[in-house]
Amino acid sequence: MNITKSAVNKAEITMTVELTEMEMEKYYQMALEKLSKQVNVKGFRPGKVPKDVAESQLEPGYVRAHAIDMAVPPTSVDAIKQEGIEPVARPQIKVLADNPLKYEAIIPVYPEVKIKDYKKVTITKSQANVTEEEMDSEIKKFQTYHAVYQDVDRAAELGDRVEIDFDGFDETGVPLEGTNSKNHPLILGDNSLVPGFEEQLVGMKKSEEKEISVTFPKDYFHKPFQGKVVKFKVKVNRIEKRDLPGLDAEFIKKVTGKEMSEADFRKELKENLQKSKEMDVQNKLEGEFLDQILAKTEVELSHTLIDEEIAYMMEEQKDHLASKGINWDDYLSATKKTEKDFHDDNHQEAEKRLKVRFAIQELYKLEKIEVSDAEVEAAFQDEMKILASMNYEPKIEEQEMLKKRLTNKLKFEKLLGLFQK
Repeated sequence: MNITKSAVNKAEITMTVELTEMEMEKYYQMALEKLSKQVNVKGFRPGKVPKDVAESQLEPGYVRAHAIDMAVPPTSVDAIKQEGIEPVARPQIKVLADNPLKYEAIIPVYPEVKIKDYKKVTITKSQANVTEEEMDSEIKKFQTYHAVYQDVDRAAELGDRVEIDFDGFDETGVPLEGTNSKNHPLILGDNSLVPGFEEQLVGMKKSEEKEISVTFPKDYFHKPFQGKVVKFKVKVNRIEKRDLPGLDAEFIKKVTGKEMSEADFRKELKENLQKSKEMDVQNKLEGEFLDQILAKTEVELSHTLIDEEIAYMMEEQKDHLASKGINWDDYLSATKKTEKDFHDDNHQEAEKRLKVRFAIQELYKLEKIEVSDAEVEAAFQDEMKILASMNYEPKIEEQEMLKKRLTNKLKFEKLLGLFQK
């Protein structure tokens, strides 16, 4: 096996491998043996055709192609080991010649990472205190979910649930696509529609029609409507008064599934809100830290590695859509996108992910961040107790993955602590 290599850049090594015919003979025989089991020859049982008979029935080029497919993976692994290369992702392989077999492998390697003045990075963790107003707001959400509605014969008020018909037009009276609906339900004051729309429905009565004007926000998600003035013809079909349940034992049991006093309910709710708020504060802190580190990081990334990251992101998106019952091909059709569009749209995000990943790994080395087996085991046992309380026992491979995640989590927490005021 003849191997030559060269560093294309600081993130990739190109390796060319050429095999002799003697080395290829082993793979040719392996391919022939595999294909002989698929050949049907009169007088022989399926799968029992001798190799020499099968060879006479098969196109040599066809066998050769299979032999190449079987030769490249193991020989590329051997060549990488022989040359002492430590890849960070699967190599991208291109066959240059088939006789003798010669192929090129572009191998992503750990790049050179420079983080300028990273010791000047500082982050400050804000307090995560739950206020009484936040408590009342959360309780109001529960009450709203369990609210009872009844039809009323009066003008609409904030807090009422109404059903309306509406049609949108531009300032010249031309109908606008996507701005019409029939018997559309909404609760006045929840601001589920464009700002300024719901307030103009207050005071309207059942069967009343009205024309209103709304200016869409300048940062509206649909660009053609950003800052656009739209006129709506609105008709109220139904008005319902919303009655919120009281904070009594029956309501508390509906919400929690347990019998408890109002004081205990508030205590448990406050604890849950506290945990949620602390998580939000922590996520914000981590985001600020990563943004600062990212701005100071210089790293040349392998194109092969970027492509692999985008492929991983695509699989993430497919899984996410599948969890919602959406087929990937249907999604592409509905959004009028192709997989190439997905690749192009996510190229920058993939680079950012990789840049952050390498920067963090570099900081671990620079700051000598390590976690002991005992620390990981303690965190692991805590997680296992939580899973046990949910009547779930993870499989061995899931436990190993959990330990890896906890190792990364503990290391990152230690790193973050070095920069926190």
